[in-house]
Amino acid sequence: MRIPTPIQALSAAAALALLAGCSSGSAVAPGTQLQSHARSMSHGSSMANPVGQLKLSQHPASSKHIASYDSCPASGTLEYVSDASNGAVDIFAGGFTSGQTPCGVISGLSEPQGLAVHKHKLYVANTTGLDVLRFPRGSTTPDQTYVDSSCSGQYPADVTVDKHGVVMATNIISNACSGGGMSTWTAGGTLIGTFPNSAGANSYFLTVQKNDTVYYDDNTFSIYKVSCPAGACGTAVSTGATMAFPGGLRSATGEDVVLDDQSAAGGGALTTFETFPSSSASCPLGASDPVSYDLNKTDKKAYFADAGNFVATEVKYNDGSNVCALVASVTMSGQPIGVAVDAPGGL
Repeated sequence: MRIPTPIQALSAAAALALLAGCSSGSAVAPGTQLQSHARSMSHGSSMANPVGQLKLSQHPASSKHIASYDSCPASGTLEYVSDASNGAVDIFAGGFTSGQTPCGVISGLSEPQGLAVHKHKLYVANTTGLDVLRFPRGSTTPDQTYVDSSCSGQYPADVTVDKHGVVMATNIISNACSGGGMSTWTAGGTLIGTFPNSAGANSYFLTVQKNDTVYYDDNTFSIYKVSCPAGACGTAVSTGATMAFPGGLRSATGEDVVLDDQSAAGGGALTTFETFPSSSASCPLGASDPVSYDLNKTDKKAYFADAGNFVATEVKYNDGSNVCALVASVTMSGQPIGVAVDAPGGL
């Protein structure tokens, strides 16, 4: 997790405090200290891991203005990658190839992080904009905005959409309350509810399943589950599953939960849970800081954002596999955090 905006302004002290919290053996990162720092700086938080944060502070990307455009095909597979440092989402057509450049860019965002696609519409957790934005395919202008003004404004970290069209976002922090939580809205933008993190922690990534169960991770380095029928969430309980550092979550074939453990051995890993708390498989990614990812279940591919190397990478992925073979990487102009795939026939 990282606090600064602009992203290049990360203080080494904040990054080292996080690193110490993760290496101390304690399951709880120094959330209170970081939340206080965030409020005093009027900043949101980035979800790169501590090592990735430190690398980025030492070798920052240059923030630059990028004009929006979209020359992407109207059909076929698209990959969206959020560029937090440049306030943009890059769009790529088809699978990744070496030297590939975006076919479109959505710019003018404010530290965009987690992404999701539902019915060919892109949802963006616009973190320091304090909102979630929805973009129809082919458009660089949002057609819907989702805002939770409780606690003087929430900083959304990740977003997903359930089978009913209910929009759900994790909030890493807020401006006036301790800890993070989750917000839910109707498809039309009406706030259904705000649900504080049950452990008082900073909420990171989430996924929702067909039976309305939501899984999320946070800075207690654990995965929790909660039932959220029609966006009305109950009490979250721990699954018992833990990780080296929380990363992206997705539901794979058979509703297995797949975690992107940012700091797992082997340069991060996609870890599959068929049941909790023990994982059934884990494939190393060989990355610097794989913050989050998305699956193309049709093509059996995974795409992840490697914030430490400033690239987005495609790997082969089979549910439950211990190997994620590299396909290709594309270079980002800034810091990649979120990934979402719009595949033909997908929701």
